[in-house]
Amino acid sequence: MLLGAAAASARTFAVHPGGSIQTAVNGASAGDRIVVHPGTYVETASADIALTITRDGIELVGLSTHGHPVILQNAGNQSYGVWASPVNSLPTTPPGDDENPPCDHQETAAVLTGFSIRGFTIRGFAIHGVHLACVDRFSIVDNRSEGNLVYGLFPVLSRHGLMLGNVVTGTTLDAAIYVGQSDDVLIAGNRVRDSLLGIEIENSRHCAAVANEVQDNTAGILVDLLPFLQRDTQRSTLVAYNSVHRNNRKNDATEGLLSVLPAGSGIVVVGGHGTTVLANDVRGNGFAGIAVASLCFGWDRLQDVPPCNDLSKIDPEFDPEPRDDRIIGNRLKGNGTMPQSDPAFEAIRGDLIWDGSGTGNCWSGNSFTPSATSLQLPACD
Repeated sequence: MLLGAAAASARTFAVHPGGSIQTAVNGASAGDRIVVHPGTYVETASADIALTITRDGIELVGLSTHGHPVILQNAGNQSYGVWASPVNSLPTTPPGDDENPPCDHQETAAVLTGFSIRGFTIRGFAIHGVHLACVDRFSIVDNRSEGNLVYGLFPVLSRHGLMLGNVVTGTTLDAAIYVGQSDDVLIAGNRVRDSLLGIEIENSRHCAAVANEVQDNTAGILVDLLPFLQRDTQRSTLVAYNSVHRNNRKNDATEGLLSVLPAGSGIVVVGGHGTTVLANDVRGNGFAGIAVASLCFGWDRLQDVPPCNDLSKIDPEFDPEPRDDRIIGNRLKGNGTMPQSDPAFEAIRGDLIWDGSGTGNCWSGNSFTPSATSLQLPACD
């Protein structure tokens, strides 16, 4: 049942090959279920989005079985596979900023309540596979995202969500799974590979990445805080029981913070507060197993941005330093073996990395090989 919402009068719509999923969506009401039979679907109602959902409580169910998937395929030049948001957060012309929809602005606040998608393969979109903006109570479960270039699965300014059992591959320009400026989202049991970044939790609160398989990306899991977004904190994240292996794919990023992140990064905490990194298995990442650092360590390597130390002057609530992060009981082996061309990165590569910034950060019970140049890591109480 859809998260919290199906009414007694809810209906089920069936879509078969040759039919239109968007037509079924347009005829649905809050709480309705749309069941899609195996086949390849090319939706052409919008030049830019394959499927658009702006009604509360819609449940999309793909009846995929082994060898018989439900595929949503790019019609040719579409940017987004599935877009779910209030009407006022739909894309604009010219394009707006996907990471700053208007739902958090008091004068334009709007939220879509309840959305679920299960059993789909979303394939070949230029920007996002599944895009959620301003959604309260959502479920993205047992889907495949293949070759969606900027983000595979992308909830932003959303809350109370589940992202479970998905497989995401081939997101080469940013994160396969991204959670941005969101609250209370669980990312669990997913498999992520062959992407620039595996899982990213950015400027969010009370989110968790648990028991995911993250391998063969440029970087595995990133918990980060960035400036100039609507939410200016990154708090209380759990990263636990994940397998983070061999994330050594070449870094193709040409701009932004990801462009300075070394290939071979396992789990990286950048400026987060109250992050717990617990009982992960982290192996074979060429630069770092688990790294904790200030945003400033990478930010000041960027061009045409204000100095990192000035960011808190622009926004007094913004704090780029990691604080109260706990790195506990992780198993690390064979990380930090790739020489780095940047002397600053070369000096610190290893299983556990810390740049010495922040307060209240601690490490205990980890199985790792200390590097010759690593700082003394404070123990947890």
